Amino acid sequence: MGTLKNRCVIIGGGDCSVQLLKTNITVYDYIICADSGYDIAKKAGIEPDLLIGDFDSIKTFPENVSTITLPVEKDVTDTVAAFNEGMKNGFNSFVLFGGTGGRFEHTFANISLMANASKSGLTFMIIDETHIFRCITNSPLKIERKNNQQISAFAYGDKAYGVTEKGFYYMLENYTLDPFNGALGTSNHIVDEYGEISVENGTVIVIETQV
Repeated sequence: MGTLKNRCVIIGGGDCSVQLLKTNITVYDYIICADSGYDIAKKAGIEPDLLIGDFDSIKTFPENVSTITLPVEKDVTDTVAAFNEGMKNGFNSFVLFGGTGGRFEHTFANISLMANASKSGLTFMIIDETHIFRCITNSPLKIERKNNQQISAFAYGDKAYGVTEKGFYYMLENYTLDPFNGALGTSNHIVDEYGEISVENGTVIVIETQV
């Protein structure tokens, strides 16, 4: 009997180190490489369960990995296609590595993908060397305090109502976050053992930054 996979990890072609992958990926992860994400996975000694993309940027091509080839002209990015395949395999928890850096439009598209997953009731994080991106929709989030850590929270798509932040230096209670006024949610920090952010109605992007 094989190892039960309980999380879908997507490795994209953005900024990502070998050490980041080795530190965060386990045998319990179902791994999908999106196009050139395979190059960094190979350097880390990680064998994916699936490789997907139009393969316009991959440098090395595996021989014994399940592969889905996409057309160059398509309506979704390789990362979105990888997410869709993870959904088809029944996963409701996702982590994206290599989803930031490089071309900003790809980073923005990945944040939008994360928000869409959150609105569908899924868990989706984007992790890079200095950030953890999370998203909550009509739900709470608990974050452990760390050294040299900043937490920012931004309404996404529309106003977020009933936003409460507890355990932070700057606390909020039943506040309405406006997506066109992002300054308020920038650079808070946790003063208790954990910080808790909740939103009653709306979607909030939460960015944890190691400074």
